Amino acid sequence: PTRLRELVDTPVAAIGASDAAAPGMGGVIFVPDQRTGQVHPLLWRAPFPIHVQRDIVSSANPAGLITNSDLELAGTIAQHDVLVHHVDCRERTIHTLTDNTPALAWQSKGSTTTTGVPAYLLRLQAIHQRHYRYLVRLAHIKGEHNVMADDLSRLWKLSDKELQTHFEFYYPQSEPWQLCHLRHAMHSSLISALYKQRPAPEQLLSTVVGATKPG
Repeated sequence: PTRLRELVDTPVAAIGASDAAAPGMGGVIFVPDQRTGQVHPLLWRAPFPIHVQRDIVSSANPAGLITNSDLELAGTIAQHDVLVHHVDCRERTIHTLTDNTPALAWQSKGSTTTTGVPAYLLRLQAIHQRHYRYLVRLAHIKGEHNVMADDLSRLWKLSDKELQTHFEFYYPQSEPWQLCHLRHAMHSSLISALYKQRPAPEQLLSTVVGATKPG
């Protein structure tokens, strides 16, 4: 958490960290106000459907179709979508931290040598990034330091209101935490990509936040 706050001072649109586990994915984002320097903290989470949870590779399910790293990669893409629909990120940099090294490598390269799930997820990332005109920078954060994102991907026993109370108590900020929601279109597209299906690009693209309206 301390490292996250230190990195907020770098010249980026926002910085945050994401995480994913079998129950779902989530993340925190710190958005610095360019005029006042005040940092606005955002948090988000989205569950994985039961059928996705059943298809995750594990010692009890070695023939599963989806790996934990696939979920982590999906989490980074979801993080970017949440942000661009709350902050104008055009021509600016988004800095995302992850504790999953395969997801970090895939996002950093923007490609994969296989035709597996990551290829479909990276296609989504490329389309999304091109449409919303932002630059991505990823870095690694140790798992033991990624506690805020971990809570968001795991604490499903808490309601949204209880989750915000949890964050205000354990991770207090100078501004109150704002709970954001992943768009249904992106959530659906990510689930499709986990099953190596290609959703139509227009299904997940919408007007850029802060864009000038034609007329």
